[in-house]
Amino acid sequence: MINHPNRGFRLVQRMLAVASLALLAGCIDSAEPLLGDARPLLGERLNLQLYAMRKNAVYDPATANFVWQEGRYARTGGTDTSLHDFTLHPFRGSDLIAQEIQAGAPVNYAILRKLAEGTYLVFVVDEADADKATRKKFCSKRPVAGCTVTTRQAVLAFVHASAAKRPLAGGLVLLLAEQ
Repeated sequence: MINHPNRGFRLVQRMLAVASLALLAGCIDSAEPLLGDARPLLGERLNLQLYAMRKNAVYDPATANFVWQEGRYARTGGTDTSLHDFTLHPFRGSDLIAQEIQAGAPVNYAILRKLAEGTYLVFVVDEADADKATRKKFCSKRPVAGCTVTTRQAVLAFVHASAAKRPLAGGLVLLLAEQ
């Protein structure tokens, strides 16, 4: 867990270089990746154009390049140096779950919602989207931290809750053709 009040912004920025609103401190994380069997769902190589979304407009354009390597998308370049490796997992319909993996840091989660071919809205999985019973059942709280989960079932419970809500913040990801 990133011990920072702007954690939601940092998670999405690191995951796919898109911004979220400040003070989204309720994002879930885990000590290790809980979603296995990742496949290169968007292809072997990704060239991404990324934007933060605020007030129905896009800002802060960035690029990121990834290659499928050792069971994950590994960063190979781009203008945003804060990006880390990630995996993608099918969720529901065309929605995907992104699992950010950075050595020595907690694993974070987000949802990629397909808007059109090659265009995705990305937003964090937020504990606040789930009801009190779900939070009580699955969250392991640490001082000044959000919700830490320990099972795949817990990740999916929070993903279902976040996917059911209209995201208040997120980013736009465009898949670009290989150059």
